[in-house]
Amino acid sequence: MPSRAHRRAKVRNASVCEQLTTSLVSLPLFSMGDNDIEAVVDLIGRAMNQQEAVQAEMTFEHHFKCAQARINDGRQYFVLKLEIGVVGVVGLHHYSWGPSQNIWLAWFAIEPAAQGSGFGQLLLDAIIQRAQECGYAKLFIETYSTAEFGKARAFYRSNGFVRVGHVKGYLEDGGHMVVFYKALTHNA
Repeated sequence: MPSRAHRRAKVRNASVCEQLTTSLVSLPLFSMGDNDIEAVVDLIGRAMNQQEAVQAEMTFEHHFKCAQARINDGRQYFVLKLEIGVVGVVGLHHYSWGPSQNIWLAWFAIEPAAQGSGFGQLLLDAIIQRAQECGYAKLFIETYSTAEFGKARAFYRSNGFVRVGHVKGYLEDGGHMVVFYKALTHNA
């Protein structure tokens, strides 16, 4: 007999998929607030791993402290919210010292039960549109060479991103940072 936690997870997964099906037409994407940090960090832990969740929490806390002090850290985050809560996060990060036409994807995660449903595609399309509307010509993505990020790398490739570099041994476990790129304009 399945455990209580397993049954709750199945109910949550069914609920997520049901809500996703009805929400695909109108994407309920909202600017992330500091009150969303806990839910987003939990989502990143489930969708990626706990190390990423720790890094995300530090990043979000820094971002919102900067915002309170009226300092623009170059980041903007959006959450996808349904009745059951946050089911996706996506963002953009512009390094102030970098070229003005370049933008980086900042935290992209989808509720595991919703992965493969087209929901991630809608989020990626929405953030690409946002980057274009803000005048950016090049979108970069940092991901990793480890097996747990294999689906992410395949997803980015299937969306026209090209691997343009890596940093060997970037992760504590020896995994490499992998950088992908996509032109957002014809002359980029």
